[in-house]
Amino acid sequence: MKQSQFIIEQEGSTSGTVLLYSTFSTSMVELENTLYVDIFENHNYINYPDEVAALYEMGFLIDDDYDEKRFLEDLRIKTLSANNSSPSYYIICPTTGCNARCYYCFEKGAIQKRMSKKTAEAVAKYIVANHDEDNLVIQWFGGEPLLEPNTISYIVDFLHENGVTFDSKIITNGYLLTDEVVDLAVKKWNVRIIQITIDALNEEYNNIKNYVYSKGNPFEIVMGNIERCLKREIHIRIRINFNPLEYEKTVETVEYLKERFGKNPYFFVYLAPIDSTDIPSITQEFKQNKKHPLIELLDAEKDFCSFGNYDSRMEKESPHDAILKKYYLTPIPTSCYGGCESSLTIDSMGNIFNCHRLLGHEEYASGNVFSGRIVNDISSYYANPYLKEEECSMCHLLPLCQGGCKYRAFKYGKEHACTTVKGAIKDLIKRAFEEINEL
Repeated sequence: MKQSQFIIEQEGSTSGTVLLYSTFSTSMVELENTLYVDIFENHNYINYPDEVAALYEMGFLIDDDYDEKRFLEDLRIKTLSANNSSPSYYIICPTTGCNARCYYCFEKGAIQKRMSKKTAEAVAKYIVANHDEDNLVIQWFGGEPLLEPNTISYIVDFLHENGVTFDSKIITNGYLLTDEVVDLAVKKWNVRIIQITIDALNEEYNNIKNYVYSKGNPFEIVMGNIERCLKREIHIRIRINFNPLEYEKTVETVEYLKERFGKNPYFFVYLAPIDSTDIPSITQEFKQNKKHPLIELLDAEKDFCSFGNYDSRMEKESPHDAILKKYYLTPIPTSCYGGCESSLTIDSMGNIFNCHRLLGHEEYASGNVFSGRIVNDISSYYANPYLKEEECSMCHLLPLCQGGCKYRAFKYGKEHACTTVKGAIKDLIKRAFEEINEL
């Protein structure tokens, strides 16, 4: 018998105890210090048969011949294989143009081009010929997709005429959510979720968005458009992109949104750190701070926000699992679905990409809707389930990230690719433990 590699340990909730969390099995246990030392440091298993049996059942102790890293590798391989069926998730960009000019946009500098009718027809035909008949979701992306409602309607009409059933999501800045557009979203586009980015309040929001045009106060226009969508019972997910060095602004934004929309069951907020080589990665520990930025944000709005696009209200999870998911403490089967046939991104020129973050870089395309998908260096990179870095294979958090985001590793460096919660992992485990004990 041996100790699992994937154990996070820290001081317990009471004096003289140790709190253990398994990122592999998601088990939690609090042990007396003496018991912990005797079992996990002295490997004295014989004197504690009942405790050892329980720890074995929870995954803290494992058989000598059990290879956890091989299990995770096989899981990544099997996940890729299981998702190499007909596409069930499309991200479609009817335009790479945008009416906002956010300073941090990953598409900054990309050629702005709207989708032609010829390309829209090719996209629609491609979806008809390549889709999962039981489960199909289309995410309208950009640029700003609502600059081209006619293109969206053209593709949607083609799908309806050919008997394709689907649900839609829209990623938008929210400025163009007029009554007419919302009506289209509900009645024709089958929209279930709209994601809107709100990074600050009032004039600071207006400065960040830097819209190419504005009528009145853009911030209030977007707030009114959110209210319009909520009245139609569309799920609104607010993404707040934040700089870890300026988390106070995020707290103010969250408090405002909570006051204005927090009681609406269709409203949800999640926090996403900005990716940039000019901003410290959120994966750092921020030892110079009294608290990690993620913990500062949680302390400000403990019961309102999530790290990542996960809303427990839309899932039928056990309370225990919902708490762990909220804090990104649950294992994942693969770091990225970009290498799977079941998902793809299509830009306004019909190019096919493994990941939406590659948009604006035609050199990273893996085929197009006119001639089909191809296998090339970038698609092989995304489809590779094997870990190159020794640091990843030895990390206690490997089950939570499976090697991390391939795009962020490719674009910003390996440190940015790690799971968002890496720098605050112990505080988050303790917080989850306290919440679970309150159930």
